[in-house]
Amino acid sequence: MRPLAERLDQIIPSASMAMAQKALGKDNLGRRVIDLTWGQPDFDTPEHIKEAAWEAIRSGKNGYTSSAGIPELRTAIADFHRSCYGVSYNPGTEILVTPGAKQGLMYLMQALVNPGDEVILFEPCWLSYRDMILLNGGIPRFIPAGKGLSPDLSMLEKTVNKRTKAVLLNNPVNPTGYVFKRSELELIADVAGRYDLYVISDEIYDRIVFSAFISLSELKQIRDRLIIANGFSKTYAMTGWRIGYLLGPESVISRVSLIHQHTATCAAAPSQYAALAALRGNQDSVNNMVRTYKKRRDFMIEELKSTSFHIIPPDGTFYAMLDVSVLGVSPGENAEVLFKKCGIAVVDGISYGESASSYVRLSLTKDKAELSEAVERLKKFRK
Repeated sequence: MRPLAERLDQIIPSASMAMAQKALGKDNLGRRVIDLTWGQPDFDTPEHIKEAAWEAIRSGKNGYTSSAGIPELRTAIADFHRSCYGVSYNPGTEILVTPGAKQGLMYLMQALVNPGDEVILFEPCWLSYRDMILLNGGIPRFIPAGKGLSPDLSMLEKTVNKRTKAVLLNNPVNPTGYVFKRSELELIADVAGRYDLYVISDEIYDRIVFSAFISLSELKQIRDRLIIANGFSKTYAMTGWRIGYLLGPESVISRVSLIHQHTATCAAAPSQYAALAALRGNQDSVNNMVRTYKKRRDFMIEELKSTSFHIIPPDGTFYAMLDVSVLGVSPGENAEVLFKKCGIAVVDGISYGESASSYVRLSLTKDKAELSEAVERLKKFRK
């Protein structure tokens, strides 16, 4: 049998998915595993969104749509972005609806990255970025984290070289929940402008924030080199609907659209009508979810104060990074130790970069009872 493509040799399995699979059973002591791995809201998709999909199906809207997405949804995306951030995008030429933000990011790597091109990433960062870049012949260049796992902007310009093609950031950040400050975004925009770099801002968690959030799109000086990736999975608890979008200059979106046409053709029609209802409908469900995530964050911070495990308080997302350096194990073994000793499934911090090798990521997508049990197990483990 002929060998598969060599590019696959660089790809590693998703650490979060691997641990989530282990969490389906019991731990080695026969206890039910508390699964804090998945980046999936524990809320159901709001009823009015589900009903919109049902109505689309019942009314025969089940075929192909415009490859870029139904015009109504693209207009709603443009309207929503304008109302939130005061920035206008042309629904006809600057917006592409994709089968999830993740697919949109992969399209961007295919469109922007030539073999040998480098893409700068701030550690710790979402684990799939690395593999997307590698699959397209690019080279991920990681900037080690600063104090408290915050992005070290002082190293950005020093990392740029003649092979640098783009800067890719997640704001708010998965896994830390860090929210970039305006001054930091302005620095990124300045460096990108002076060195002629593309900037990709993954803002999938932009609505799940506990402090002020600034979209990179608000900085007008970066408009012609910025692409925003966003979607509905996190904000509206629609992870399985696979619906997202890209915002960017026509010069980029028009070319990315060609990849989309020859791969997915279009996003699923019922999902597009559901997304339309999400944007046009009542936003109370979103606000309620965010309040719940904040309460969980505050609870975990307070409860773990008396332990040797410490959380970096997140300003956004529904994740938190837990310092487990007290375990004293080798990098990459922290999650396994907590799984075996505590029956808690988490994602090892090293999956997000070497800077986070003494941390694990917690997903706060469990109710208070589950989180309380996780805290008690951690407390007992360190006694």
